[in-house]
This record gives sequence, C-alpha cells and structure tokens, in this order.
Amino acid sequence: MVCDANGIPLRFILSSGQASDIAHAQPLLDQVRIPGKPGRPRKRSRWLLADKGYDAEHLRHYCDRYRMQPVIPLRAMPRKPRPGFPDSLIVQSIDSGTSLSGCLAG
Repeated sequence: MVCDANGIPLRFILSSGQASDIAHAQPLLDQVRIPGKPGRPRKRSRWLLADKGYDAEHLRHYCDRYRMQPVIPLRAMPRKPRPGFPDSLIVQSIDSGTSLSGCLAG
C-alpha cells in the first residue's frame, strides 16, 4: 500500500501470502498518481519512507533514477560487500591517515 503524508491510501496491490512485498514495490510505485494542483498529476514523490523489509539495492537504485530520497532503515543482517574499494583498503587508508596526521602535528 502507498499512502500520502497524511496516511491516506493512494494505491494498493493484493498479493498472495507467500509473495515478497519487495517484489511488488516497483510496480506499485509506478501506478501511483499524486493529487495536487490542477493539471497532470505527479507520479513521483520527493521521499520514499519504508520499513526494513524494503531495504534492497534495486529499490534504492529505483529511487535514485526517479530522484526520490529513500528513507529506509538498514537491515541488521550482514550484506554482500558493495563493488568498489575492498574493506581492507579502506581500513588501511584510515590507518595511514591517522599516522600522517600525527606526523603533520609534530
């Protein structure tokens, strides 16, 4: 179900009990029309508020593509590492930075 800031439902989808909610998030968001000023209704909001069950990379990418700010808490489960810098390189650069700041201070 998608609601506005006042809690008024804008659109909902009924699915089977075994279906994951995240699987229906993007199709549901594509159907939303936000009422407002006269003329063509807006299709996208500025923010997307959701619970931890909707914490998925593809939903965050969807929000980025349509310039929506996702407000979704991160899950407590460990996640797959993101592509880019490995964790060991990040830790090493932090250690190098602290020793470098100690050299510059003295």
